[in-house]
Amino acid sequence: MNREPQVDYPFRKQDIYAGVILIVVALFVIVESWRMPREFLGFPAYAGPGLVTGLLGLGLLGMAVTLLVRACRRPGARIPVSRVDLRNYLANPQTKRLGLVLLLCVAYLLSLGRGIPYYITTGAYLFVTMAMFRAASWWVIALVSGLATTGLAVVFNKIFLVPLP
Repeated sequence: MNREPQVDYPFRKQDIYAGVILIVVALFVIVESWRMPREFLGFPAYAGPGLVTGLLGLGLLGMAVTLLVRACRRPGARIPVSRVDLRNYLANPQTKRLGLVLLLCVAYLLSLGRGIPYYITTGAYLFVTMAMFRAASWWVIALVSGLATTGLAVVFNKIFLVPLP
């Protein structure tokens, strides 16, 4: 009988943790996109600002569920979570970067539509995100943030006729 050797997947637990975290984030995105106005300035529901966001949330949910199911099916480290496992996971630099990105994304999403102009929130988000991860020198980061924000505003407002918050 030809048996395949048992392979230990060292990242099984991390995939389970990441899958659960990403499922929570995806559900948050889906709920918030549903709460966006569907008929804005007389446009039909399929042109509302929450449509693409909701589809992206559904895609993220699908990938997160796939990650979680595949991690649970894989052989390797046992699944029960101990405090030591959780501490080790939270102390991991990659986990800290994921948490920082999620925190920045949630802060950005919650700041949209709160009376702060779109170009200020988007420009600040892009600048802070690139600066936190040292993408380039500060002046390059400022230039890219400004150009990207301006480009997005022009494309959505003038070409697609989608008003931004």
